[in-house]
Amino acid sequence: MWNKTMRTVATLGMLGTILSACGNAGTPETGGAGTPAAPKPSEPPAPVKLTLLLDSATLSKDEFDNLIVAPIKAKYPHISMEMVTNTNKDKDAGVQDFISSGQFPDLVFSTYPRITNYRELKAVEDITPYVTKRSIDLKKFDPAALQTAQVYSGDGKLYALPFSLNFTATFYNKDLFDKFGVPYPKDGWTWDDALDTTKKLTRTLEGTEYKGAFVQGIGDVSTQLSLSRIDPKTGKANLVAQDQWKRLFDMYKAITDIPGNKDALAGTTLNDGFLKNQTVAMAISYDARIAALEKLYGTPQNFNWDLTQFPSFKEKPNTTVASSGHFLMLSSLGKHKEDAFSVIELLGSADIQKMITDYGRYTALADQSIKEMYGRNIKSLQGKNTKAVFKSQFAPPVPPHKNADLVFTHINQALTRVINGEIDVNTAIREAEEAANKEIAAKGN
Repeated sequence: MWNKTMRTVATLGMLGTILSACGNAGTPETGGAGTPAAPKPSEPPAPVKLTLLLDSATLSKDEFDNLIVAPIKAKYPHISMEMVTNTNKDKDAGVQDFISSGQFPDLVFSTYPRITNYRELKAVEDITPYVTKRSIDLKKFDPAALQTAQVYSGDGKLYALPFSLNFTATFYNKDLFDKFGVPYPKDGWTWDDALDTTKKLTRTLEGTEYKGAFVQGIGDVSTQLSLSRIDPKTGKANLVAQDQWKRLFDMYKAITDIPGNKDALAGTTLNDGFLKNQTVAMAISYDARIAALEKLYGTPQNFNWDLTQFPSFKEKPNTTVASSGHFLMLSSLGKHKEDAFSVIELLGSADIQKMITDYGRYTALADQSIKEMYGRNIKSLQGKNTKAVFKSQFAPPVPPHKNADLVFTHINQALTRVINGEIDVNTAIREAEEAANKEIAAKGN
C-alpha cells in the first residue's frame, strides 16, 4: 500500500469535495423592504453512534478511519463510528454471541459467502425497500458483483451491496523469464498457455531449483467454469456427472507433474518462492500479492516484475473467477437503520469509491474511469500492465448451498491424493462424491 502521508492528503482533498457537495445552498438575505426573514435553522440531528462488525474480511484501522469514519463524519456530522470484530473461529457462533448480548452491531462488513449465513441467522435484513425509497440506481455497481450479492441473498431479495472487489492476475518475475529466454505471458492467455510456459520455466540451474508457477487453488478456478458442487434438486454432491471436474483435476495434475513443480499449490511456493527467494517465475493468484510487492518496493529485495491477465479457458476467453470481495449488510437488529443505510449508500458513491481505489482497493462500481484509476498512487504499480486487470470479466456466481464447503473438503483431499500419485483422477472424483454424500446423509440434510 502507498505512503500514509499521500493517503491522508488524498483523503482530505476528497473530503473537501464531499463537504462542498453536501453544503447548504444558502439562506435568504434579510434587511430590505419586502425581503423575507431568514428561516429559523432546523435542529441538527441527534448524535448517533453506529457499530460496524468486521467478519471474515480484511479492513485495517487505517482504512476504517480514512475510508469510512472520515467521509461519514464529513457528510453526516451527527454519526460516529466504531468497529468490532467477530474473533470466534466458529463465525456463526460468534454472530449468535453478538445477538445474545443484545448489542448486535448496526452494519456488517464481510465476504460474499457470509451473506447467506447472516441471512439464515436473521441478523441482517433485505435492503430493497431502502434502495427503492432512495431511488438508488443499482446499475452503477459492477454487474458481476451485484449478481453475486443477489445470488447469495436468494429469494429475489438483496441483503448486501459491494464495497470493494478482489481481482486475479498473473504476476511474473521478468528477470527469470529473461534468464531462461522465455517470452513474457501476454494478455488473453489461456490455461494451456500457462501450462506450456510453466514447463519452460521449471528447471534446476547451478544447484538452484526454479519453479514455473504458483497456481491458485481448484476451488477458485472451478468458478471460471461455473461448476457446482451440489445438485440443487437432490442436495447431493454432483461431481462425476460434470465432466469439467475431471478436466480441472487433469489440469492440476499436469501442472504438478512437471518435474520440480509439484508444490505449485503450496503457500510456501507463493510466499517464499515468488516473493522472498524469487525462484518461482509466476504467481497466478489474487491481488493480495500487490501489498507484499509494495513492501518490497525500494528495498534490496525488490525485483523486476509485471502482471498480465489471469489465464482463461479457451471456450471462455477473458473470463476470470467469479466475483468476490467485501460487502456491506444492514443489521436487522439495529436501532438506527436509516442512518446505517445512509452509511452504505455513501460508501457506494463515486467519490468514496475513488478514495477506495486510491487506497489500492478495486472499485465495486462499473464506472470504467474509476477502474482505470487503480494503481496510480501505488509506487510498485507505476509502469505496470494494470490495464490487464480490466480486460477480464467475472464468471457468473454459482448459487450457494449449505453443504458446498463439505463437498469441497473432499474435493481438496481427492486432488491431494492425485497429486501424490496415490490414485487416478476418475477414482478420486468418484470416491470424493461418495464420501461427501455419505457425510451429508449422516447429517440428515
